[in-house]
Amino acid sequence: MNTTMRKRSVKTLFVVAMAVGLLMGAGTAGAHVEYLDLGGGGSATDSMKRYGWIDGTDTDLGDSHQVSFFKFSVSQASLVNITMTGANELGLNPAFTLYAGLMGDLAHDDTAFDPNNPVDGSFNKIASPVDNGVTTDALGRVSPFRDTANIDFEGQFNALGTWSMASDPSDGDVWRVIEYLTHKNDTAGNESLLGYFLPAGDYTIVASGAACTDAGAGCTGPFINGTVNVSTSPVPVPAALYLFGTGLAGLAGLARRTKTAV
Repeated sequence: MNTTMRKRSVKTLFVVAMAVGLLMGAGTAGAHVEYLDLGGGGSATDSMKRYGWIDGTDTDLGDSHQVSFFKFSVSQASLVNITMTGANELGLNPAFTLYAGLMGDLAHDDTAFDPNNPVDGSFNKIASPVDNGVTTDALGRVSPFRDTANIDFEGQFNALGTWSMASDPSDGDVWRVIEYLTHKNDTAGNESLLGYFLPAGDYTIVASGAACTDAGAGCTGPFINGTVNVSTSPVPVPAALYLFGTGLAGLAGLARRTKTAV
């Protein structure tokens, strides 16, 4: 089992990033995506905010700097169990979202600099490749993921849908999309996703708190430890094909019902 523990200081990172930006004449984010790697299964603990996850359910989305990124992989079709626990005596209210795919290393949305308007490293409105990957969309044209031309967003984190981020050119200029699969925020306590079928691939878990949404100090601080655990059980090929087929059938049925309703 791979067990990891990391503590972060957002204030320190922000001060350092601002200092570097002033010295170099260009802004770069101080808190980029750094995955906690669970490998093929394991657990990891990170310091989290009480509002980090729930903020990503708002219309103006959430700040990716306020959530924790975990990754794991399955080498063959598997049933996956994911649990998240937190120091609930302090009111974290653990919550997480599962996505297919991985963000690029050091991807970011820069909201540490301007929480009301996501910008890229040049302090322009987010366009390509940070938002939509279309290299001609340099003037803030409406993207397929969000309307950056007309709405000020807190960030790019979408707890309830597919979203994207990119790294700076100095970090490879890698733009990637992670595809929403499901989320868990059912109780005020610990959360579990049990027996969830996944084909072979790489997956992202974004986790944080869902306890409050106000701007008071009791909501925005302090950091509270949250732990994510992943275990996998390979599924024999015939059963995997059946589960995959029933999943496709369910999606087709949903599409038909939606079309009929329209």
